[in-house]
Amino acid sequence: MKIAHYAYDNVNNPRCGGGGAFRELTIHRHLAARHEILYYSGFFKGARPYSEPGIRYAFLGFGSQYLLSRITFALCATIHSLFVKADVIVIGYSVFSPVLTFLFRRRKTIIEFYHLTGNVPFKKYLIFGLLPWFAERLALLCGCYFITLTDSMAEYIRQKYRNKMVCAAYTGYDTAINNTGKKDGKYILCFGRIDIHMKGIDILLDAFEKIAPSFPAYSLRLAGRGAQRDIAWLEKRIQQSPVKGRIYRDYNVDQTEKYRLFHGATFLCMPSRFEGWCISAVEAAASSKATLGTQIMGLKDSICDGETGILVPAENSNLLAEKMALLLQDQSLRIRLGKNGYQWARNFTWERIARLQEEFYVRVAAGKALSL
Repeated sequence: MKIAHYAYDNVNNPRCGGGGAFRELTIHRHLAARHEILYYSGFFKGARPYSEPGIRYAFLGFGSQYLLSRITFALCATIHSLFVKADVIVIGYSVFSPVLTFLFRRRKTIIEFYHLTGNVPFKKYLIFGLLPWFAERLALLCGCYFITLTDSMAEYIRQKYRNKMVCAAYTGYDTAINNTGKKDGKYILCFGRIDIHMKGIDILLDAFEKIAPSFPAYSLRLAGRGAQRDIAWLEKRIQQSPVKGRIYRDYNVDQTEKYRLFHGATFLCMPSRFEGWCISAVEAAASSKATLGTQIMGLKDSICDGETGILVPAENSNLLAEKMALLLQDQSLRIRLGKNGYQWARNFTWERIARLQEEFYVRVAAGKALSL
């Protein structure tokens, strides 16, 4: 089977090479032994076509500026995909650079949704959020086949948009992070992209400041990459904090340091306003650590409330602080949640996820997905 995959993100793109790009690369490397993969990504400085066994990589669009490269990728990828010879066409869909193949080749096109933005673009970009909002609605209304990262997202699409075929394929994790140790480095960890609004980092800081006086032995660690404007906001906010000496940040974490941070954390805290699938919560579970998160789509799938972690309403620093304090003072609860998480994480091996996605590809290529 020949699979053509279009997604702006690429693991080598210094501006946009995050978890979504890593997910697609890992899955297609699992499939490359049995299928031919054509992988088209957005252009960036230094991008050149290359290949590896079973996969050919190419770059579409132009321009050294980020916005221009996204716009031209969406346009070039849409046109290119109309003529590509493939059994299935997979679109890693972004509402900020939408590839619109599904309007013209519906029966061959699978749309991958990493998350549903809903009204979030309006909250973040005001009137300029109209275009990404419309791009999401257009795909949901006109697309035929979908891959999502969570069961709740898949069920939402099935219920709200009839006659859609949806496969929940999740995101896997590196099993090298597995750890059953009980090390407590006396810090709350927040790991992932530094995005102040979407990741709820402002709420996290407010909550930590509320409980910090009662738990003087504990600190807060934030680790991950982010846009310069978010990092600048974070640095300024920390300098204004009454407990700034107990808030640490790591912006360039390699794999070894990542494992060390997870294995030493007291627990993980992800107070996001918006998530597609929180791989950090699964990695924390694999490290035998509990996760404190919010009751939003994505986190409700990657955290089992009361079993592998605790969920609180989003935007509520008071409740977040209350559960922070509970986890800090109740070691037996942390251990129980961590043990359950270690078992839960086994559901998300890359081999299992690649097999789910491959089966969906095969059904679409054979015209059988409509019977799902």
